[in-house]
Amino acid sequence: MKDTTNQSDRRLPKPHSQPTYNLTVKGWRIPMRDGIRLYAKAWHPEGDDPFPAVINYDPYRSSDWRTMSRGNFFHFLARHGYVVLHLGVRGTDGSEGIVTDEYPLQEQEDGYDAVEWIAAQPWCNGNVGMIGTSYAGFTAVQVAMHQPPHLKAIIPLYATDDRYTDDVHYDGGALCSLFDLAGWATMMVSMNALPPAESIGEDYDSVWNEHLEGNTPYQLNWLENQTDGPYWRLASLRPNFDLIECPVLIIGAWRDFYRNSALRMYEHLTVPKKLLMGPWGHVFPDWGYPGKPINFMPQIVRWFDHWLKDIETGIVDEPSFTTFMRESSFTKPDFIGGLGYWRELDKWPSNDMSEKRFFLSSKQKLEEEIKGEGSDNYTYHVAVGMGNPTWLINIAKGEAEEQIFDEKNSLVYTSDPLKERLDIMGHPQLELTYASTAPIANLIVKLFDVAPDGSSDIITWGVLNLSHRDSHTEPKPLTPGEKVKLNIELDATSWIFHPKHSIKISLAGSDFPNIWPSPYPAENTVWWGEKYESCLNLPIVPESHPEDAPLFGEIELPLNQYKINYAPAKSKIFYDFQSGKTTFQFSQNQEGSLPEDGISLVFDENSLFTVSDKNPAQALLKNEHDIQIITNKSNSRAVTIAQLESDKDNFHVKYNLVVTVNKKEKFKRSWTRSFKRNLV
Repeated sequence: MKDTTNQSDRRLPKPHSQPTYNLTVKGWRIPMRDGIRLYAKAWHPEGDDPFPAVINYDPYRSSDWRTMSRGNFFHFLARHGYVVLHLGVRGTDGSEGIVTDEYPLQEQEDGYDAVEWIAAQPWCNGNVGMIGTSYAGFTAVQVAMHQPPHLKAIIPLYATDDRYTDDVHYDGGALCSLFDLAGWATMMVSMNALPPAESIGEDYDSVWNEHLEGNTPYQLNWLENQTDGPYWRLASLRPNFDLIECPVLIIGAWRDFYRNSALRMYEHLTVPKKLLMGPWGHVFPDWGYPGKPINFMPQIVRWFDHWLKDIETGIVDEPSFTTFMRESSFTKPDFIGGLGYWRELDKWPSNDMSEKRFFLSSKQKLEEEIKGEGSDNYTYHVAVGMGNPTWLINIAKGEAEEQIFDEKNSLVYTSDPLKERLDIMGHPQLELTYASTAPIANLIVKLFDVAPDGSSDIITWGVLNLSHRDSHTEPKPLTPGEKVKLNIELDATSWIFHPKHSIKISLAGSDFPNIWPSPYPAENTVWWGEKYESCLNLPIVPESHPEDAPLFGEIELPLNQYKINYAPAKSKIFYDFQSGKTTFQFSQNQEGSLPEDGISLVFDENSLFTVSDKNPAQALLKNEHDIQIITNKSNSRAVTIAQLESDKDNFHVKYNLVVTVNKKEKFKRSWTRSFKRNLV
């Protein structure tokens, strides 16, 4: 693996197109093959020539919320000579029809139709791109799988190629909890119940009423499909990477949920491709954290200039893999810091990688050689996890008290201080011989860097529902007390371990509040020594150096054209040691406005998640999403209260939706369902 840049050419070129265009904002109603029309808000450059078009395709309301939160990037790209369209999926905002789930086949086909319709318009030069974060990154990949002839390039940010293994519903076969089951699923019921864009005119009432009647909680589909299968494959690229025929610029981040997918797509796609892998969480690179944001938007312009305008920007001649090497910074609890630097590679993976093994040993140490033979035990505690939050860094901060609690209730192995530097990139793996007293158990493995002062940084983690140890399609329970060989693949990461730092791993049966508790109390045993060879395998890459790092320049994206205000999230955790219950409370608020359209938005979320050590099967998650859209004509409000509760055998789901206009009830609906637990 060789770093190909040098000091004289480290600074990336400026984009060829320049932000010289004035803009006109328009609304379009785009016909689909079945006659349904999708609504799009479009930023049009003013000029005589046709322009290439770029689509952002998701359900997040281009008439208000998505414009507030992403309008700056739409505006910036459009000023460089692109028609930028925020296209609403069927059944949302001003788009006709109904929506009952995320990423259905109909939605993918609609995307195909939209690309081809846009390419045929006189204001388009026939070349269309797609871009977007998260949901819109998913749709860019999914629409590209259908190969519309005029889709010439895509830029998926924080997207997945596998909706079962690498999305936010099931992680290693374990049920994800706080974000998706509570926050996102409940939010979408309220979001999909809000009124359409008033600009659609006389169809306003009929479109809204159709949305309300068809609105369905997505969560019902997810609990109906607890194992991998056709439902999840329908919108997954993996393993059919050859379905993508257009060039792809992949954006990922080491603290984002979709980091595995980013590396995998880069490795397996055969089209022209590039990957930029930052240090951030699920945050746009120009305002990303932890670590520093970068001047990313010019790279978007350069990519689309090359493929949609046929301008030689040099971007395809540069190294195709740009990644951030992270290192110890002890950023908790504010996550503002983040030491490290960028490096460029010609390919990934590379032949000059190697592996470093650390063996589990006596006194809960990690040793470079096998020493002795024995076993260690730990008890399953449902509330372990708060001390070192995963990708939801804006929700759970990992305070010192929670870190101490986690470590006391996990099985921890630590190496001696390192004598030499170790650079890792890829997937750490933990090989174990393991037994549990429970037929269903989760295993969460976390990897840390321990500094000489004792402070630690979480690097990465891996989750496995052990009933899925052999298959995500045909799970099977553990036999209590029986030894099994496990290979736990941790999520992909990059990290620099410095001399005098130590490597630490923790093993636990929970990751609260990220993972739903497994239903049985459990005592768990790990065996180590020559007979078992339980060990941590680290993917080693050759050292790189800060002086060879590429530079991105000062951030050029203005952040003041559109604005949404996010109040600091509030969270509390309560331990009741007498009852054995732990409760996590979370709330957040957003406010935004579009003065030119006379629109304001108020967005409130409240969650409560209670788990029990005395009865792990019994868990309760409540969430409320209250969203108001205030225009010159009305105040429309959608309040959804959702509850997910479990016992040993079942999940029980309740949703209640109330929609009001000017404080008068317009619509009300409830859903109640139960689902048998399938080894979850």
